[in-house]
Amino acid sequence: MSAVVPSPPRPPVVGDVMSKPVLTVEIDESLWDAWQLLFVSGLRHLVVLGHDGECLGVLSDRNILAEVPATADNLGRRRVRDVLAMAPVVSVEPGVSPVVAAKAMVANAAEAVPVLDGNGRLLGIVTESDIVRWLVDAA
Repeated sequence: MSAVVPSPPRPPVVGDVMSKPVLTVEIDESLWDAWQLLFVSGLRHLVVLGHDGECLGVLSDRNILAEVPATADNLGRRRVRDVLAMAPVVSVEPGVSPVVAAKAMVANAAEAVPVLDGNGRLLGIVTESDIVRWLVDAA
């Protein structure tokens, strides 16, 4: 009689801790529309997409609230492109360790990073809350 030896558990990866589905907003939408989407969803981050579906970055509620005055009229005139930092997109792939995502967030002062596959297709988002939840679950 042979004993079955269980395989060691697989270490967690970003794909295990990311949030999905992801809410997105297009680069030319108004900040008012983006704010309403955040408000209704209860989320704090939207992934910004270009006209071709390319991931251009993450828009947070703080980006929008920093617009003064944060009135419906002002936010209706301003576009997502007006507040999105046009820096290279910081992202991670689903198969990397959550530690890699956390390091990318710290290095780039980012509250969230999109999770993209090898072809640049959006799969999810990793937020500070996702990282904290993973740490608590691992403890």
